[in-house]
Amino acid sequence: MLLDRKSLWPQLRRWEKQAAGHNGPFRLRFGTLFVADADAARNILVDSAGDYLSQSGFLRLGPESLPRQVRSEASHELLRVLSRHDLASSFDLASALGEVSDGRGRLWHQRWGVELVRRYFAPVIANPRHTDINMLVDAYVTSSVVADDIVGHVLRRSHRTVPAVRAGLAEQLSRLPAPETGAQDLVDLVLGLPEGLSPADRAQLLQRLVLSTVGFTGVTLEWVVMLGIRHGYDTPTVRQEQVHRLVKEALRLYPTAWRLIRVAATDHAIAGSRVREGEHVLIGTHAIHRSATVWDRPLDFRPSRWEQPTDGQRRSYLPFGKGEGMCPANGFAIRALEHLSHLILRDYRGHVRLRARKPHVRTLLAPPAGWTRLTLAPPPDGPVRRVV
Repeated sequence: MLLDRKSLWPQLRRWEKQAAGHNGPFRLRFGTLFVADADAARNILVDSAGDYLSQSGFLRLGPESLPRQVRSEASHELLRVLSRHDLASSFDLASALGEVSDGRGRLWHQRWGVELVRRYFAPVIANPRHTDINMLVDAYVTSSVVADDIVGHVLRRSHRTVPAVRAGLAEQLSRLPAPETGAQDLVDLVLGLPEGLSPADRAQLLQRLVLSTVGFTGVTLEWVVMLGIRHGYDTPTVRQEQVHRLVKEALRLYPTAWRLIRVAATDHAIAGSRVREGEHVLIGTHAIHRSATVWDRPLDFRPSRWEQPTDGQRRSYLPFGKGEGMCPANGFAIRALEHLSHLILRDYRGHVRLRARKPHVRTLLAPPAGWTRLTLAPPPDGPVRRVV
């Protein structure tokens, strides 16, 4: 049975217009304070005054973040895990593209990027010897990251699958010992967290780390490739620095994490607006990235603006947040995006077909429904060949 999968894009556009008409934070219809000023947003995220509850998007159980010291150690361990793998040299892009495309060579939006990045980060997520865990991770990506976080609640079946996946992961993790040396993958990382966490807790943390690793990066990859093709970047002469600006502009105009939420720990004021303890504050990353007071022609896709960005533009650019709640692996995510995007745009010619005009917004801000077809760039004197 189909459930609600309506896009939140109209609300985002409405909030952007409201932000343009307010000089400071304002309250949405349901009472939440909406912040679309970059300086106010940075102050909230850095939180030097301690006005907000300590928060982590991924190192948490339900709404409760792990203790700060545990999060800090886990974040450093995550960076060590990522640095141990030379993903760029070992990844077979042509094979992966063939696996994530359909029988007619189409890469369907709102899923292909996540499936490709899942393959790219496979050595980081779980060693190949963890066969059952890898199968469960694949099921989680399909039934939760794609079906829920990207598309919305599509099938009732997914709501039965996700708890079963977590239970399966908990069972598998309960059979494994904590690593005696440093973590080699995310499985080792969650197993090495302090005692007191149940196997179900560790399974939940592994799921959140998978969402962080493949969900946000995969959706952004789709944006970068789609926009790159539509603006003529799919050429053998495309340079790394061009792709770098392309990635930055895609994340500006369509930030995958389109809002950040913080919970007030005390009564205080934000730019003159009162906030009470326990109240939620919504930071509209999308509205900050589209403010006409900061960005010239803000709704235009212009990677060239990143050749000489202003200080105000740098301060207003918050695709990964700021402060201790900032994604610890953002640098690796950017490098993965630039590497994969450069290979695809350099080696393939693309054709994009959209079934809708507007982005699809749920937990993540994803491209419109449709597909992209890639063909290998022809050799000097040979015919064009399709991916599959």
